[in-house]
Amino acid sequence: MDKILKVAKRLRTFTLEDIVMFCEIDAENAEKFLEKSKNIKFCGDKFEYIETVKVEDKFKIIDKNIPSENSDITVVAACEMFLEIKQKTMTETSFQTYKTFVYAQIIPYFKKFKLKEITSLDIENFRKYLQENKKSERRIKNILCLLNQIIKHFQNEGYIDKTCVFEVKRIADIPRRQIQILTPEQLVQLFRIIKKKYPYMIPIVQKSITLKQPLNTILTGSEQQKKSLKRKIRKDFYKVKQKLGLINYMFDDLRFSNLDN
Repeated sequence: MDKILKVAKRLRTFTLEDIVMFCEIDAENAEKFLEKSKNIKFCGDKFEYIETVKVEDKFKIIDKNIPSENSDITVVAACEMFLEIKQKTMTETSFQTYKTFVYAQIIPYFKKFKLKEITSLDIENFRKYLQENKKSERRIKNILCLLNQIIKHFQNEGYIDKTCVFEVKRIADIPRRQIQILTPEQLVQLFRIIKKKYPYMIPIVQKSITLKQPLNTILTGSEQQKKSLKRKIRKDFYKVKQKLGLINYMFDDLRFSNLDN
């Protein structure tokens, strides 16, 4: 029947006999087609071809729904996949923080879970578990936010259904840790301890106090060297704090001390 429309379009005005002759088709079938066609209009004893303008859509609806596989992926496997993705887009420091939260907190608690099995009640129980283990409210919030990121990622990628959707919302301000400033006597005791057992730390402590800068900015060398030295300092400084009786004291608080005292 495409041939009929091509002939009709070329002739513009025509009779049934014209169509039968040019298209080599029987009159009955030709007449039925002409009567049903949206491009053909009957005018008196003739037919007229009408060009229909196709309206182009300015936009269309794209189905973005991802059917869930309801995968049996475990929390351990999901965490490892998530970290592998994030390692390519994050700074080394941020990635190490994520990695610590995952392997020190999330995996030990959820290691027997499949990701799709986690419910909001499990999240609440996890929060209580972290509190019972004396984690700070700020750290708990960060750990829960990371867990939420992991779950959302695999929900959005279609691995699991959206059966565990939650928000970590602060209901009260989390007090910041108070900066502690050593007294002149404590400062003398500090230098006495590190001079005796950790002499390598003397110039580092002096630089932190003199330059008023945190540990991250005063270490020199390659990234690997700084990372290794920082771990050593944190470990040794913890022992120094114990001797001073200042367990909650932070190395970076040194920059608020004064060597002139």
